[in-house]
Amino acid sequence: MSFYGKLSAALISMVLVGGGAAYYSNISADVMKQVTELSDSISCYIIKEYQGMIALFKEGSDTPLAVYSLPADSLSSADEELLKEGIRLRGSDEVTRLLEDLDIE
Repeated sequence: MSFYGKLSAALISMVLVGGGAAYYSNISADVMKQVTELSDSISCYIIKEYQGMIALFKEGSDTPLAVYSLPADSLSSADEELLKEGIRLRGSDEVTRLLEDLDIE
């Protein structure tokens, strides 16, 4: 085989191997994104009163993920009672909806 034949065979091999690696890398990134989205959608959160304010907790944790500037006693008495018990939410979409309903930013 001539020098140019060997060179073109090597280049073709490199392109095929590189293309395959890029394909698998892309699949891996897609799978990781889907796993992250699934984990977020099935995670449970609790919104409750924390030191007089409204806070978001990951279920089972005593450390808040976020503490909001709105005092819990500024809400209606019914909402305030719910916050004392804690409102359990599944996924970040439910958290977002509740925060919007309570006018919490």
